[in-house]
Order: sequence, then C-alpha cells, then structure tokens
Amino acid sequence: MFHSIHWSFSISISLKTFQSVNVPLSLFSIFMDIFFIFCLSPVSEQQRLKPPLLVLLGSLVGCNTALHFFTLLFVLSDFANSLSETDSYSFYYFTAQCLLFTMRVSITSCLWLNVFYYCQIVPARHPFLIMLKRNIRLFVYSALIIDKFFFLEEFIVYIASYLIRLYRKPEIYNSTYTNMVTNALIVDIWLRLVYFFFSVCMMLASGCATISYLRRHMRNMEKSSRSSARLQSQLRVTITGIIQTLLYLLCSVWLILDDVAFYLTTADFDQKAYIFYTVISLYSFGTNINLGVGQTVFREQAILIWQKLFGSFLD
Repeated sequence: MFHSIHWSFSISISLKTFQSVNVPLSLFSIFMDIFFIFCLSPVSEQQRLKPPLLVLLGSLVGCNTALHFFTLLFVLSDFANSLSETDSYSFYYFTAQCLLFTMRVSITSCLWLNVFYYCQIVPARHPFLIMLKRNIRLFVYSALIIDKFFFLEEFIVYIASYLIRLYRKPEIYNSTYTNMVTNALIVDIWLRLVYFFFSVCMMLASGCATISYLRRHMRNMEKSSRSSARLQSQLRVTITGIIQTLLYLLCSVWLILDDVAFYLTTADFDQKAYIFYTVISLYSFGTNINLGVGQTVFREQAILIWQKLFGSFLD
C-alpha cells in the first residue's frame, strides 16, 4: 500500500565509504562541541552569556553532540554485519529516529536564534514586533518547549508504530493497522512540509531583514567616517544565519525525498540508511562551523587559546 509508484533504480553508498566519511567527521565535530561547551561555561561573571542566548546556543551544541554520538555509535558498532536482518533494521530505525529528533531540535534552536538576533539588532516599529522584542525571553522559551514536545510526540508515535508493526498480529496488520499507519504517515508528511516551509521562511525573512538593516547602518557610518566592530560582528552572525538556512534547506529537501522514495515507491533508495546518516552529519558539521565563525564567544576563545599555544611554542 505504501509502494504505489514503481521505479527501478538504486541509490546507495558502501559501508567503507560511509565509515571513511562519518568517523572523522563525527570525531572532529564532538571535539568542537566539547570546546563550545567549555566556552559556554566561563569562569568570570563578566564573560557569562545571558539567556536566552545561552539557552539557544546550549541547545544547539547539545543536539549536535548527541547527533554525532549516535552516528559514531552506529559506525563503530558494526551492527550491519553482526546482527540478524531484523535486529539490524531495528537498530537503524531507532538510531534514525534519535538523529531526526536531535536534528529537528537543532533546527528549532537555529530558527529562534535568528529571530533573537533580529529582535536585538533591528529596531522594532510594528506593534507585534515591539511586543515580541519586550518579551523575547518568554517567547523563545515557550517556542523551544512547544517545539520539543511536538517533536517528542512524533518520535514516540514512530517508535510505537514500529514496535506494534514488529510484534503485530497478521489479521490486525492487514486491515485496520495498515489504514491507521497510512493515514498517520500522510498527516506527518504534510505537517513536516508545513513546518519546513515555515522554518525556511522565518529564517530567511529574519536573516535578510537583519542584513538589510546592517548594510544601511554601516553605509551611513562610512559616510560619517565612523566604524564599528560590533556592527561587523552582527553582520557576520547574520550571514552565518543565512548560510545555516541554506544548509537546512538542502538537508530537509533530501530527507523529504528519502521519505517519499522509501514509503511511496519501490526504488532501492538508501536501504542501509548510509546516505541518510551522512546528510544529517554533514548538516550538523556545517552547523558547528557556522557557530565557530559566527559566534563571538567561540571565535574569541579560539583565538585566545591559539595565541597562548603559539606564544608558549615561541618561548
């Protein structure tokens, strides 16, 4: 019932290729995340980030750490060769759901991080934006909690659906359960499409509006022969936010294509989920690079550590 379109093609990568890409990628990303956690826990009170920025960055770093941990666990355990076919697929499925959950929470944190910087940088004129700017902390916290519950509910539904299907009774599965799963799948795909377009539009709108304002402001400062390092830092953060939106766009399009090919066609589309894992890992790695370049707290700490190491080496 799911495979209604008959396509005879195959897309996959080998286990060796998957391991050679994801092992160094995950290890390097985990080391970066450890460094970010160190930067988010400064010794002095003056260096401490204020919420909700600290919460947003902490959520991003935590999700990326968990995501690469799951990927590394999958690669190193070599379940594909040591377990039976059913157990292997169960491991793939559970790990995939964990990766999807952490990736979606990471995307949510990126979305509200863009909105937060927009509210902090661009002067508010519309009554709704004025209200949003005054209550940005409450708004961000509420959005993060609601989004996490939404994604957690989806995670539980998919896990429960898989367990029921795994231990099903044939007579139930062939009638009632098949219709329930099909309807739930259609609803889930539409919800994900709506959320996908909402997130992209929000991230692009906030990022482009912030860049437009900063460019006008920097042009005015150049005419008056003034410069501001703070404005350049804000512009850097906004540009990395736009890049993050493009990363999310590419990653989400691939995941939607993966869902469509798996559920609605007969194509042999990434049966071992190696491409699936790799795409998410690359997205998370790109997010880490953006954090390192765009966030002042990470960049300045990295420069400080480099100067200390380089200076001690010269001494």
